[in-house]
Amino acid sequence: MGTDPAPVKAQAMKAVLTDERFSDPGWIYERKLDGVRCIAIRDGDRVRLLSRNDLSMNDRYPEVVEALEAQRCRRFAIDGEVVAFDHGQTSFARLARRGRERVAVFLYAFDVTWLEGEDVRDRPLTERKRLLRDALDFGGALRLSAHRRHHGEDFFAEACRKGWEGVIAKRADSRYTAARSKDWLKFKCERGQELVIGGYTPPQGSRRVLGALLMGYF
Repeated sequence: MGTDPAPVKAQAMKAVLTDERFSDPGWIYERKLDGVRCIAIRDGDRVRLLSRNDLSMNDRYPEVVEALEAQRCRRFAIDGEVVAFDHGQTSFARLARRGRERVAVFLYAFDVTWLEGEDVRDRPLTERKRLLRDALDFGGALRLSAHRRHHGEDFFAEACRKGWEGVIAKRADSRYTAARSKDWLKFKCERGQELVIGGYTPPQGSRRVLGALLMGYF
């Protein structure tokens, strides 16, 4: 009996943004990370890190490649996010400074799509997460993304209070599809403020139309 070949493209599943917030035992909830989406594929000795646009990221994150090369499991494709931290928060701005300064990065894995020659995308999400947890050794540059069952609204409130990007809600029995799907939803924290424009100051110096807006809030 043959095995499925290793994936050749990223084919990432994408979440749909929603204003709905809910708690449901049929869903799981993960922290939304502020980084770069990464599909990591190992087939024997070869490791490939692919962006959502199928661009190679091996040269950008060699420590992640090394962490995957050190795994006892030699054939897998995992979905995750490469992140850097700034005072405990994942920060895309800090990750973007990799070329100019030393920045530690980590791959947070949250799904597996191919394992030991088998395409597992049709298996339920909770089963795929169990396979992921059991197949790889997490530590160093490779981390496992935690999730919660139930309490989606409380987790979202906690995420916004802590200054996170938000929460990803995923249907617990969902299959992995290489498309945008309502089986995965984004609860995004909006850090904004409703303001009232009360007036403006006249222009000065090089400004020609107005100087500054006079604004207030309740």
